Amino acid sequence: MTTASQAIPSIPNDISSTIRTNFVGFASFTILVWDHLLTFSDEVELIWKGKKGPIIYLFLFNRYFTPLGFIINLFAYLSPTWTVEAVQSLIPPHRAFRCTHFVRYEGVTVAIAVEVVGAMMLLRINALYPTRKWITALLGILLAVETGINAWLISRGEPVNHNRASGVHACSMVFDPTMHGSFPFMNHTDTDPAHSNRSSAASASAWFPLMYDSIVFALTVNRTLPSIRKKEAGFIVKKLLEDGLLYYSVIFSITFVLTFMIVGAPPGTKNICAQMEQLITVAMMSRITLSLKKAGRQGEIIPTPFLFDTRNPDFFSDTFLHSIADAPDDLPSPDSLKRPDRLILPHVRNPIQFAIPPSPQPSQMSEPFGQV
Repeated sequence: MTTASQAIPSIPNDISSTIRTNFVGFASFTILVWDHLLTFSDEVELIWKGKKGPIIYLFLFNRYFTPLGFIINLFAYLSPTWTVEAVQSLIPPHRAFRCTHFVRYEGVTVAIAVEVVGAMMLLRINALYPTRKWITALLGILLAVETGINAWLISRGEPVNHNRASGVHACSMVFDPTMHGSFPFMNHTDTDPAHSNRSSAASASAWFPLMYDSIVFALTVNRTLPSIRKKEAGFIVKKLLEDGLLYYSVIFSITFVLTFMIVGAPPGTKNICAQMEQLITVAMMSRITLSLKKAGRQGEIIPTPFLFDTRNPDFFSDTFLHSIADAPDDLPSPDSLKRPDRLILPHVRNPIQFAIPPSPQPSQMSEPFGQV
């Protein structure tokens, strides 16, 4: 049983592609598990013992669902029965169809990991721009479109063909290589066998998330960099920008390569970076979440009405970003607080009191706390 959209690979290419796929899969999985072990103590202290919110629940889902689900992928990469060639051998035919069904599972697990991280980013942007809901709405639409594209592409997924003479028995997914930019609303056809490896439409599974991540990173820089340049930023603002830059640089490198591999690489290695994207994305997002939670503990400030004033530079530093890291559920809203006439610094032997000059009524703003 083979798929008509793919040519049978030569023996050397079949063996080398399978070895590369296995190496990348096991290496990426090892990085994820190792990072999980290294950060488990922080997870217990900052996540399990801390306040819970939407981002925390998404964090826990991806942190455990992804590695557990990927174990099945590793089994399929090495299984002598989950293979499209099994029907041509002495193995019962019903076992061959396990691979056909499995490849949809493989695609779905990758999409779930990426979309959950996208939802976590959406919540962070919503907290960074509490009064500009149109930004959150547009990002939400992009995320929904990305999810729809991935769902359609997965429905066109198929097993990678192997050469019986190579002795390779493995099961992995590839998008239909005959999709030459032909989305459901287009009517492009190309039956030229010379183009059988070009799946430009399938590359949307890589470049669309890359575009989404780029927009999120740009919005984060736009919100944090001005205060850093003016030396008004607090510890959490700087940490947010540093972590965002680290995440974006790593994911950009992987996804950029994946985009071109989906278009031009042989079927056996088209999605070789997709498994890396899935696992490294989850590992990096887990790191960022724990890092911000830890930064929230270190830079925690008790809010006052003066600090809630949007013209106070500290509003966009530790106090504001504390809502992203570790905000309490019962934090009062700015409207319910009365502005004090003095600011007291208690962390000295003799507390120092500063008179707070009167200021105009703060502008109205949406409550950013409790969002995450």
